Amino acid sequence: MLQMQFRSVSRVPVSSRTQVVRVAAAKGGFGGAVRKVAPRVKHEQTVMEPCPCASGKSYKNCCQAVHTGKSSADTPEATLRARFAAFAKGQADYIIGTTHGDYHIHHYQVATPGGAEERLREDVAGACNKFAFTGLKIVSNEPGVAEHEGYVSFEYLSRKRSVPGAPVPEEELRDTAAWSRTAERCRFVRTSSGAWQFVDYNTITLPANMLPEAATPAAF
Repeated sequence: MLQMQFRSVSRVPVSSRTQVVRVAAAKGGFGGAVRKVAPRVKHEQTVMEPCPCASGKSYKNCCQAVHTGKSSADTPEATLRARFAAFAKGQADYIIGTTHGDYHIHHYQVATPGGAEERLREDVAGACNKFAFTGLKIVSNEPGVAEHEGYVSFEYLSRKRSVPGAPVPEEELRDTAAWSRTAERCRFVRTSSGAWQFVDYNTITLPANMLPEAATPAAF
């Protein structure tokens, strides 16, 4: 079992393999709180633009179909990858739709499942505008106690956008010291409809033998 350790926000070179940082709570579990930012700027997509989920496929031939409802994510890992790509691409509807109602209760302290959708939508939009996400590395998949439960541990890179909602310029991609490395363990449950939804998360410290190879920042 992975040891859970909460860390403060910090910036480290992406080459560091010994320190895992916790980025602002806004991005935790891919659905947190950053507010009052400019509308997201949509940048032009090309057929060969790589998918942020790190599948090696183009976005058009990968998570775009999931985000538009033409296909579905049928495992916790596939759902995690699609949610990560949705944050990178500003696809708030997909993130909202794959967030379990219990997250609203625990995170926003509301009385009913799904009772904070507007607050969640605002927070998701804020995170998409303020931060760039890349370098996703899946570390492990674990079954839950129940058959309908699963956990995914992963690592990724993030940084603040110099212009909210705009792609990260090439010179900022090369500024590796500005990228923060974060590791999380997310819990997913399968609903009665068969869809997997994100419920909650913890930031984690990965043992040295579980650290993936360093990622190279890419613009999304």
